[in-house]
Amino acid sequence: MSNSIHYKISIEQPQTHFVQVRVELDLGEKNTQTKWQIFMPSWSPGSYLMREYARYVRSLKAFGPAGERLHLHQIDKGTWEIDTQKSLSSMSLEYEVYCHELTVRTSWVDETHAFLQGPTYLMGVVGWKTFQEPNGFISFRFSQLWSKISTALTPSKKEIDGWEFNYEFTSYDELLDCPVEIGCHETDGFLVKGKPHHLASYGTIYPHTNSFKNDIQKIIETIVDFMGGEMPYKHYHFINHFLPGVYGGLEHANSTVLQFDGRKLGDRKEYVAWLGLVSHEYFHLWNVKRIRPLELGPFNYQSENYTSMLWLAEGLTAFMDNYFLLLSGLISSEEYLELIKKSLNNYFKTHGRKFESLEGSSFNAWVKLYRPHENSHNMTISYYLKGEFLFLWLAAELLEFKSSIKEFVHGLWLHYQRNPMRGITKEEVGEIVENLSDKELKDQFLYFVEGTEDFAYEKVWSTLGISKITEDLNSRNQYQFGFETETRGENIFVRTVMMDGAAYQQGLNAGDEIIAFHGVRLSKNDISLLKENLLENQAYNFLISRNGKILNLNLYPKAATPAIKDFKIQDLEKWNKFKSL
Repeated sequence: MSNSIHYKISIEQPQTHFVQVRVELDLGEKNTQTKWQIFMPSWSPGSYLMREYARYVRSLKAFGPAGERLHLHQIDKGTWEIDTQKSLSSMSLEYEVYCHELTVRTSWVDETHAFLQGPTYLMGVVGWKTFQEPNGFISFRFSQLWSKISTALTPSKKEIDGWEFNYEFTSYDELLDCPVEIGCHETDGFLVKGKPHHLASYGTIYPHTNSFKNDIQKIIETIVDFMGGEMPYKHYHFINHFLPGVYGGLEHANSTVLQFDGRKLGDRKEYVAWLGLVSHEYFHLWNVKRIRPLELGPFNYQSENYTSMLWLAEGLTAFMDNYFLLLSGLISSEEYLELIKKSLNNYFKTHGRKFESLEGSSFNAWVKLYRPHENSHNMTISYYLKGEFLFLWLAAELLEFKSSIKEFVHGLWLHYQRNPMRGITKEEVGEIVENLSDKELKDQFLYFVEGTEDFAYEKVWSTLGISKITEDLNSRNQYQFGFETETRGENIFVRTVMMDGAAYQQGLNAGDEIIAFHGVRLSKNDISLLKENLLENQAYNFLISRNGKILNLNLYPKAATPAIKDFKIQDLEKWNKFKSL
């Protein structure tokens, strides 16, 4: 345990994209330790991929109390050792971090603003996790171009000469869990049950007529009421980046970072997608940041933190996000069923569900979900996607026992409240299911978590009072080759090949360039020719380039698999029971 630690963050020349960091460590007068290890995190909690943030570090130095240089050497990709030779009462570190990747799990600095994601720029000291009184501080000094700083960090009453923005923390985990937005961004906010909720928005939003702030507030009120009226924080911050072509979110204990294309908020479907993102990340402050798989805490920031339970962390959240929109009245029943239809069609197109379980998908997230390749859809299943339907299935089954998904979530929350320092196991989740139903349903639930079988969907539709309408394939799309394309300039390339389709069985490969189709040169405007008006038992000739070699290939299209066209509400009483919890 440390006496105190103080991070001083400077951004003097934002056009260079560098952040200057000074870390001052009070080791205590009675310190006898002479070797210390410091590290740069390799990943961000909530995003399960090793990102090796040490690659952005420049000019790392260590100093003693009189400013003397201390011996420092690197011992692995993100860890350094300092040998002070003798015991010291204090020491300091100085380094720079290059910040020029604007995602929710990386950092960005330019003349317009700075977004700082904790694990990307804040080194830790091995063995220093918590700080008393508190004795953890962080200060910011930045360009006069900017006027605002937004973060969920707790403002400090401690005065520090020359540092206007000062905050405090009680643990390294808390520090890394509070991203920071600096610039001239727009700020707004509202109160829910007397607690402030801050909106910090950078970027451009095209004019629209949606009730942006009111709808966010409605989502919060709905989720808070669903969870029993308790908000496990003193204040909450939304950091929003509205930029062309972006989408994503990352959860934190009392804040979130959201990225969305601000040009699209006037489009109803896109606006619903934005609301779903808000709902998803806000619900994470309960599910993941507090209710969490046993293995996800305390975090090891230097290596992978394996868990086979991301189906709970993300799958449950993926089901609840749009469900909360339905409960709040922000979307209609028809819009909700349209979202279910879209996800379900995507699920049935993913052949990897036949080979990988939810547990496997979760455990291998570090090498699969965040690193997809051309054949991923034939080998893997997303724990977001299948997890969403695991909990839709469970919600329907619990209704049969005169229970509900709400009681299930309350069971998870009660487990956390009884064991706030400990995560939950698969078996304990199963026990909550059993307590609301019976052992048979618990066993079915765990069977779907551990295996690769599809759920009993027809029973789900019956329980919810809805019917499935399958599309009527006409002559234009009755047969297909079973591959998807991408364009590079005017040229067409095979992006993916679907398992068991004509292309898969007859030899077309991902990466092949399609030069001509049935004897005619193709350009990107001709892609529809590969999909429509195909005839059964007819050979279609492809002239392709594969690794520079020109090949002729004949394919025979196969019957297409009908997708779900629509869902209709058949039994309003059953449906209202589901949507009125």
